[in-house]
Amino acid sequence: MKRLVALFLCVSMVFGLTAYAAAPYADGVHVGQGTGMGGMVTVSVTVENGNITGIVVDKHAETPGLSDPAFDQIPAAIIKANSPEVDVVAGATITSKAIKEAVANALSGTGEAASEDIEIALEPDVIVVGAGLAGLVSAVKAAELGANVLILEQNVRVGGSALFAGGSISGAGFKIQSEMGVEDTPEQFYADFVRLSGGEDFNTEIARIHTERSGPAIDWLQDEVGVDFGDEYRLDTGSYYPMYPDRVTYALAMSPAGGAQGFLQALTPRLDSYIAEGKAQLMLNTEVTDVIIEDGDIVGVMIGDKAVYAPSTIIATGGYGYSEEWLLEYNFDQVTSANPPTATGSGYNFARKAGAVFDKMQFCYAYPGSIPVTGFQATVTANTRIPGVVLVDQNGNRTYDETSSGASDAYKAAENNVLYVLVAENMITEQTPLFRPAVGAPAIDSPAKLKELLDEGKYVFKADTIEELAQKIGTAGLPETIAQYNLDCAAGTDSLFGRTANLNPLEEGPFYAVYTIPYVLMTSGGPRINGQAQLVREDSSVVGGAYLAGEIIGSANVGGNTTIGGIGHGLCVTWGIIAAENAVANAGK
Repeated sequence: MKRLVALFLCVSMVFGLTAYAAAPYADGVHVGQGTGMGGMVTVSVTVENGNITGIVVDKHAETPGLSDPAFDQIPAAIIKANSPEVDVVAGATITSKAIKEAVANALSGTGEAASEDIEIALEPDVIVVGAGLAGLVSAVKAAELGANVLILEQNVRVGGSALFAGGSISGAGFKIQSEMGVEDTPEQFYADFVRLSGGEDFNTEIARIHTERSGPAIDWLQDEVGVDFGDEYRLDTGSYYPMYPDRVTYALAMSPAGGAQGFLQALTPRLDSYIAEGKAQLMLNTEVTDVIIEDGDIVGVMIGDKAVYAPSTIIATGGYGYSEEWLLEYNFDQVTSANPPTATGSGYNFARKAGAVFDKMQFCYAYPGSIPVTGFQATVTANTRIPGVVLVDQNGNRTYDETSSGASDAYKAAENNVLYVLVAENMITEQTPLFRPAVGAPAIDSPAKLKELLDEGKYVFKADTIEELAQKIGTAGLPETIAQYNLDCAAGTDSLFGRTANLNPLEEGPFYAVYTIPYVLMTSGGPRINGQAQLVREDSSVVGGAYLAGEIIGSANVGGNTTIGGIGHGLCVTWGIIAAENAVANAGK
């Protein structure tokens, strides 16, 4: 994709003379590359009379919407400064640095950024596909057990979703619990799965093993890998559906986005030490395009047209949260995603080719309020936490208690997964803005975004009366719905859903209606596995040589149709260890 970001003949004569004296670049068009979030960013830099006069981004795989501010601002800033040494754009730091690196390489004559040597330097016992948290755990544990490990990562850096995630992880009977005076057992953990899911509608074999192995897995992170869980440990019931007793703890004692860096900061140098010893090789920017199947078993992988064989392959590719194809097949009519673009569902494609059966795919928790201004990539959301907010479907009907956790089911049930977010103008304040960024997206100027979307006239609508608003969005039943809601507010009782909080009437206009669809942060279904993390077919036969770890297993297969704090990282660490142990044993090590 080409985007002419900026082209100036001259900023000013005085500035140009000063810049020329500081940095007389060679005239001509120079090409360079920098390492972005999704891969290489390639730019063409035009230099005239020693000054940078134009920058074209020729190619990139950065996330639309999230990376746009960097593409809009960094080239212009470089031209103005006549130097790549400019400030990064907040919220798009990595893309900003990639553009700066690409321009610097172009100007220096370096051209392409340093790339990984793709020559395979060892005979692998275990291939690990994916270097997110699950892949890193699998690789480190496999090397620790004496295997030669080849790690293949399609991105230009390790970490996957853990680069952005919070630090939560859950288990039962780990040392932090004991040190904080909390008594817990695997049996209690399993009982919470049953309670929260409303029964044993999940893979009971792997659920029981998860509860038994999750505590020791956290201890392994702390004692053997050296993960920092903070000077003062954090321990709680989780931020979703609560579990008892407290069994969610946090790397770096952080629950917000960024806390998972604590896992990476410890695992990465451990992997580096095995690489230095010749026991592991990490190949970045290297996409596994297929698996090799012989006699029903996975015996290796394809990197483009190159075949690489190994006795065991661990598929740790993450979920399918950035695969619109998979999400539309199993979960939605339309949806957006706040996942990193590496969550493509490739591991699901490999499993399907091997004949795997998929379980719990229909369960996929969704978040409310995404406005699809940037297509599939979630960047802007309507604030569904404004006191008094009402959500209605395309018939103008309320479908759930807006203050509850029922948004996911409401969106799934709605026609074409569309719900309108309704507010009165007097409900919008600086503290309760109409718009918020999606997870991981840059900050939003809510008033400016409101004007922009009103002018566009596609997703946001304004009217002085509810009747007029109903006409604009084509929801004939809206006036009756809001009339009943206002009566309920006056009575202090929600006659439809029993809502008790924020019963603020929609009586004084103007009013806004925002067209929204759901967005996804992680997926919850996956290919069936057994207690050894082996891939399983419908007839219960095992796909030899194939092991799974991480989000691809599917949290719903372990804990049922619920969302449990720390389960995502728990799947990565617990099953990364289990997969490594069995993959290494299968390789005869």
